[in-house]
Amino acid sequence: FATEVVAEVPAVASGAGVSEVVVSSGGSSATSSFQLITPGVTVSCTAGCVTSLAGGSEATLVVVGFPSGSMYSVKVGDNAAQISTMQFSAAGDSLTVVLPGYAPASSAAEHKVWATVTSLVGDASVSAAAQLTYREPPKVVSAVFDSTGMLVSISFDQDTNGGGAPSCLSYFLPTDLAAFGASPKCVWASARALTVTLSHGATVVPGSQVAIILDTVSSLDGASGVGTGTTFTVLAPDVKQAPTILLTGPNGIGACDSARLTVEGTVGRDATYAWSCFDNSAVDAIVRTQTGSSVSVPGSAIPIGAPVTVSATATTFLGALSAPSTIRVAAKSVPPPVVAMTLDPEPYKRSTGISAFASAQLSACAPPGATLQISFSWVVSAGELPLPAPQAVAVASGSSLYIPPGTLQGGQKYHIRCLVVDGAGTTSSVERVIRVSSAPLVVSLLGGDRLAFRGSTGVTLDASLSYDPDQC
Repeated sequence: FATEVVAEVPAVASGAGVSEVVVSSGGSSATSSFQLITPGVTVSCTAGCVTSLAGGSEATLVVVGFPSGSMYSVKVGDNAAQISTMQFSAAGDSLTVVLPGYAPASSAAEHKVWATVTSLVGDASVSAAAQLTYREPPKVVSAVFDSTGMLVSISFDQDTNGGGAPSCLSYFLPTDLAAFGASPKCVWASARALTVTLSHGATVVPGSQVAIILDTVSSLDGASGVGTGTTFTVLAPDVKQAPTILLTGPNGIGACDSARLTVEGTVGRDATYAWSCFDNSAVDAIVRTQTGSSVSVPGSAIPIGAPVTVSATATTFLGALSAPSTIRVAAKSVPPPVVAMTLDPEPYKRSTGISAFASAQLSACAPPGATLQISFSWVVSAGELPLPAPQAVAVASGSSLYIPPGTLQGGQKYHIRCLVVDGAGTTSSVERVIRVSSAPLVVSLLGGDRLAFRGSTGVTLDASLSYDPDQC
């Protein structure tokens, strides 16, 4: 809530300018300043009204209503200002003033300071004032990762002269810049925000301190002068993008084999992983101590006919936790081939083809005849579950699969399965689910640049050539 206090101003000695009022209540107090002026007398600043804390620049003050033939004195805050020139006219006297330096009690982007003009002729209490602005050089107020951890946004306390995409070496020494990676990119997202996009080899994490050079950065109008070097602490974002992971590996192995399970996905650098198995304590004991992106589960730990479920999560260096990804692995009395699948990296688009490759390693305890010809067959199904071959989007044979452009629809998920049969007739499979990204609409307007005038014929805009790449 707020309380309005109305007070009568007491008599003030002649020549007084800025005064301070103090309001006290219940042991607490607040202060505010007010300006005493002479009715009918005004002063305004018409040029050079913004300067740096160092001062030294010139400002033009126009005074009106003072006694004819007045001579003047000028104070800016508590400091006297030198009048370098005076021009007299009936419309008002113009004073060119050299502004003194200003030492603020506390730091801020800018400080409003009264320039008080007093007449030295006649009544010395005749005075008027105008506000000037003393601007401090820009200061870093925050440096925060974006939700993905791929970009750091450095914010300043005011609009700066920064713009475009300058070299990062304009703001960082090479030794400090290395924290952002081998070849980071610097872009001014706005006059108050410098963004640094990280690259390979970045080591900066939340809590890292980074030195920045500000000897080319000033306020937008340049009045503040350039800044000096400082150090900022990089903070984690309030909202963190959780990584998306997929746990891959063979679904079946022999008792004398091992299942190599690997986490794939957009996890980023310095991620940690947590593994578990809720339905087999022996397997859980093996995987739970691991923190890397892959684990190996021996077939001897999996009872025949009792598949185990292995789960993994990933945590980014920002602390964002993925949803768990699981895979079921069974140990078979007749050892199947151990199958692995490799896919082109994301993103997947309708307009580009997708290649997949499968490899099969025979079990160490494969039965006689297993070393004969191994066959591969592929089935690509719409949705997240496998479908019979007659209902599939695509089928193929051989150890590789190519899905031509235009086969898959944007915004849809697809199940890819590779079935492997060894020479003894033992089967094994590997599966993946992918999502095809939707492409942005392509907008096209017919015609070139034209001028239309009010009263002329109407203007027709034709966008009929626009199209949706996912529907072509």
